[in-house]
Amino acid sequence: MSKSPRVYLIILGTWAALLALLVPTSYHQAAQAADAGWPVLTLVVASAVFIAYFWLNGTKDIVYTLYYHLVAARRASPVPRRPAGAPPRVVLVYCTCNDFSADSLARSMRQRYDNTEVVILDDSTKPEYLAMVDAFAAEHGVRVVRRADRAGFKAGNLNNYLRTAEFDYFVILDSDEIIPPGYVDRSLDYFAHYGNAGIVQANHVATRNRNAFMRMFSIGVDSHWVAYQTVKDRYGFLSLLGHGAMVSRTCYVAAGGFPHVVAEDLCFSIAARDAGLLTVFAADVICEEEYPVDYLAFKKRHSKWTQGNMEFIKRYTAVILRSRMTWFEKLDIVLFTYNLPLTAIFSLYVVLHVIALPLLGYQIVFPLWMLLPTAVFLLAPMLNDIVFHWRTMSGRRLIWYTLHTMLLYGSMLFISIRSSVTSAFGKSVFLVTPKEDQHVSLRQALVANRSEIVFGVALLAISLILVGSALPVLLIAVPAVFCTYLALKHNRPQPGAPADAPVPERPPA
Repeated sequence: MSKSPRVYLIILGTWAALLALLVPTSYHQAAQAADAGWPVLTLVVASAVFIAYFWLNGTKDIVYTLYYHLVAARRASPVPRRPAGAPPRVVLVYCTCNDFSADSLARSMRQRYDNTEVVILDDSTKPEYLAMVDAFAAEHGVRVVRRADRAGFKAGNLNNYLRTAEFDYFVILDSDEIIPPGYVDRSLDYFAHYGNAGIVQANHVATRNRNAFMRMFSIGVDSHWVAYQTVKDRYGFLSLLGHGAMVSRTCYVAAGGFPHVVAEDLCFSIAARDAGLLTVFAADVICEEEYPVDYLAFKKRHSKWTQGNMEFIKRYTAVILRSRMTWFEKLDIVLFTYNLPLTAIFSLYVVLHVIALPLLGYQIVFPLWMLLPTAVFLLAPMLNDIVFHWRTMSGRRLIWYTLHTMLLYGSMLFISIRSSVTSAFGKSVFLVTPKEDQHVSLRQALVANRSEIVFGVALLAISLILVGSALPVLLIAVPAVFCTYLALKHNRPQPGAPADAPVPERPPA
């Protein structure tokens, strides 16, 4: 399989057209700011650079969405069955750390492919989980591997077993992962079809949604996986995404094992790519994962992702620049992976316009036409959800979902800032996302989100005092204040809502 720059040529071409409109305006603003002194000029130029970066990310989301729905989804060609031959040895590697799910693993073990072994890599420390793993292993005849230390997070757990194990391919299973019965058999078809494949990443949907929070937001998983990974597969950089992926021994050896970092999946994929091996997307192999069980679990996962990406920026920026990847694969990594930590820069933009410039007695006047692209790009990350679900959801429900999604991701700004700063000046930490559904009281929700609430209220107060209006910070402050509402949302039951049924496999065309 070869990669094509087509999508990124469209993205950059569209962005260039927007810059052609932005540059004259920004130049005029900078010329006016020059009369006010170099501090003001510096801030005005920084504002223009941020807007240009913001528009580039928005353009990327819009082009990705439209290209998938208008082009890529219609051009998908089925991967044929592989010819008969000696069955390679496949190991299902189940990773757990105080979050063992017997049901998930038992269902994943029901493979129609015979030459499959299951190994539990248990990093648990709590006695109850250690006992659960041992009981399951004794009942099903599964091997359990434990290590003396916890070095290297999940990567260290995987390497501890894989470096001495015998296998031709291995499959990474997280604790909540459920792979379909034909997973191994179908993934091997992809390896046979693509001679330069080192990793086959399966598709995913969110199931077992047992409360209002999970049911509200989990549909974003169903739309995001298939759209974004399909486009990345051919037109960007597709990475192993941590679970539901099959890896060949050749790839594991060529990449030198999993690096001991939080974002071990991304860094491993880059090493494999430099060794001439690709990650390919198996859209017709649909696995099941669980959405974070509540708002606090979602926030913890977001913190882990932000820390992992910041650690990646510090340690792998030079690696990417030296890599043998194509220019558009490198740009794809930058726009997607750097996005979470760089969200924190948005706070600097707010500080610039709400605090720094008002204190200097200066105000940037934006032309009215700039409101249109700015509003469009604010909604761009949600465009794929809207397009994907508008035929199956009522307009009222879709609007309700979109507003809640804006609240959810808008409320992550503070945790993004804190996680980015913590990781930038210290060590990143691999946080295990909680899986247990527990009732949260109003007091617990207020205490757990007190930093976000103080952050939002302080922004509103500062904006009112210095600018005379709360409008400049509403999109940040309102989600921060409403995080308590989100933290309580999972408490609400879903009367009459049936449990999620198992996801049927999509037969190859």
